[in-house]
Amino acid sequence: MKRTSLSLAGGLATALMLVTAPTASAAVGAKDVPGKGDIVAAFPELAGGQFTSQKTKQVAKPGKTCGTATTEKARSGATTTAVSSSGTSIVVAGAAEVATPRKAASFLGAYRKYVKKCGTFTEPTTGAVITSTLGKSLKLGDGSLTVDQQTTINGVVSYSTSVLAVDGRRLAILTAIDDAAIPTSSIKKLAKVAVKKLR
Repeated sequence: MKRTSLSLAGGLATALMLVTAPTASAAVGAKDVPGKGDIVAAFPELAGGQFTSQKTKQVAKPGKTCGTATTEKARSGATTTAVSSSGTSIVVAGAAEVATPRKAASFLGAYRKYVKKCGTFTEPTTGAVITSTLGKSLKLGDGSLTVDQQTTINGVVSYSTSVLAVDGRRLAILTAIDDAAIPTSSIKKLAKVAVKKLR
């Protein structure tokens, strides 16, 4: 299945822009992000998949136009990306630290406004129809946001659920993409691990 990253889910899935950079010892690193074992425990279908890790110093926020994103500086960050052997399931788990708790909380507000503004829109270059809704609220950290999304292109529908959680100056960012609706129990299980690892 051909997938697009031209939507909010795509923005969240790549919300920790993959920019390799050296980090200090107290910086966010692999230990602060769900790893292969954590992801497989929540999404068993990824057991035989491909896993990659990256460090980053940028975090994305929604842009002024639906389907676009801007980047902001992070003190440090890291991601783990998992792709199933069939290529039909993808999970991205990330964490980042920004300057202040207020700055971290601003990401929740930015994505909440984006969903309200761009609940349904058509991506002009692909013709994909992208629908985003606020999902089931999860009690995580100092606050969190869940976004459910459907992307329809050429009659084919893909689904994603993204969770953004804040704990102090740190952000946990998760996105799961599949050709079927993402089970709430799976994303919730991984989100709890992600927030615990932030501390």
